[in-house]
Amino acid sequence: MTTNKKYKPQLIARESAVKILYQMKIKDDSLEDVMFSFIEKRPYDQKLLNDILSNYVANTETIIELLKSKFNVSYENMPILDLCIMHLGVCEFMFINNSKNIVINEYLNIAKKYSSPKMYTFLNKALDTAL
Repeated sequence: MTTNKKYKPQLIARESAVKILYQMKIKDDSLEDVMFSFIEKRPYDQKLLNDILSNYVANTETIIELLKSKFNVSYENMPILDLCIMHLGVCEFMFINNSKNIVINEYLNIAKKYSSPKMYTFLNKALDTAL
């Protein structure tokens, strides 16, 4: 049980990053605007959250180009939430944590919690292919 507790602040940081990116895309807001009003009452890894989001904002085009080069799919028809999960998974792997298994498992757990079963399977394949 202690192993689960050890990583929970990181999982909450990842979930929060997905929520923040989703809000940025839905409202077409900047990271600063969304962060100003963001509240997460559970303890989370603030550094990881900031690293994920700042790396995503700085490298969005690189992340999108990598996904397009490795995985042929129409992103225009993909639900925004699933796109956020995929983009942040790739971002974390490229710029923060290059442990493919950890990154895929963490973002698939988020997909299981927030997305549909069909999208979970798709995201698993997409992340495995892209990373």
